Amino acid sequence: MHPAGTRTRAVSRPRPRRRGGAEPGVPPALALAAAWCWRLLVVGAVVWFVTGFLSGLSLVTVPLVLAFLLAALLRRPALLLRRTLPRGLAGLVTVLAALAVLGAVFWFVQYRVRGQIGTLTAQAGDILGRLHDQVSSLPGIGSGSGTLVDRVDAWVQQHSATLLSGAFTAGQVAVDAVTGLVLTLFLTLFFLIDGERIWAWTVRLLPSDARPAVNGAGYRAFSVLSGWITGTAVIASIHGVVIGLAMELLGTPMVAVLAVLVFIGSFIPIIGAFVFGGLACLVTLVTVGLRGALILLAVLIAENLLEGHVYQPLIMGRTVKLHPVAILLAIAAGSVLDGVVGAIIAIPLAGSVSAAVKYLRGIEDLHGNPLGEEDRMAPEPPPLALVRGQPAEPPAAA
Repeated sequence: MHPAGTRTRAVSRPRPRRRGGAEPGVPPALALAAAWCWRLLVVGAVVWFVTGFLSGLSLVTVPLVLAFLLAALLRRPALLLRRTLPRGLAGLVTVLAALAVLGAVFWFVQYRVRGQIGTLTAQAGDILGRLHDQVSSLPGIGSGSGTLVDRVDAWVQQHSATLLSGAFTAGQVAVDAVTGLVLTLFLTLFFLIDGERIWAWTVRLLPSDARPAVNGAGYRAFSVLSGWITGTAVIASIHGVVIGLAMELLGTPMVAVLAVLVFIGSFIPIIGAFVFGGLACLVTLVTVGLRGALILLAVLIAENLLEGHVYQPLIMGRTVKLHPVAILLAIAAGSVLDGVVGAIIAIPLAGSVSAAVKYLRGIEDLHGNPLGEEDRMAPEPPPLALVRGQPAEPPAAA
């Protein structure tokens, strides 16, 4: 009983807040999914904008990335030369020596081609003739009217003006390629000479609290990049030499050209060596015969098996620790964004970003060793840490 003259007042109880901050009537799972969706949309839009912007500046971004790869490949010889030569002279000698080796390879290829130009021309014409005859004899492709061969001929005649304009466009492409090559060489030279100072200046632009973590992440990324490009160059050389020797023993023509193509293709993981090796098998099939092509195909398959089970574990170790699905997706994305060059640089970039993220999250230490839950802590400063505004000399193993 309440006293006379008093009026009771209902006390409103606060509504219980639903789990995950969901509004009443909205399931928590749906609210969580919506929160993730709009955040992923924002991140995806930013990534799409950045990749589109960078792809529009391919004349700058591609030489920059290629210069990073070349600097990572030539860093160890440059560090060895710094023991006896000044920094600038050591970088210049390293770049000139690399150009001399590359020029010697191309001179050897053109020397072999020039010495057999008549034979190679006749063989190339014979190969194209045999391929045309074999394709033309296939039902639905070359036999009868309205087949694939007839459609290709009709398309070429119909689009002759477009093909002619494409020939003029090739001149602009050649100019861009020469410009990119010159820019790549100059960037490589300056990265070898002042790479540490450029990185130190970049780190000093960040807040002081973030410098050790970013410095360590950059060190890990460059270590992965250097290990990948060095190991891949060694493995590609092995592929080129083995496939070249096999073609020489089988009597395949254009051995030097095909071996160089296999070497270049080996820089594209998983598919590169098979694609260019398949071209060598096709040439062997037409010129030598089915038996020679099968032998070369067996050598190619054995080389790829050795790469996955012997070469990479011994030469590269666990430098680029990516799942095969991630490798395939990175190659596909790189090829869509920038063709063959994008497919080549996709794997080292993905591996470098993965290593940097693992270091920042405390999953791996500065040298890529896994850390347990009890060992995870703030990222340790690397040998490239800033000392009174000046970068310390990195170790030769970097």
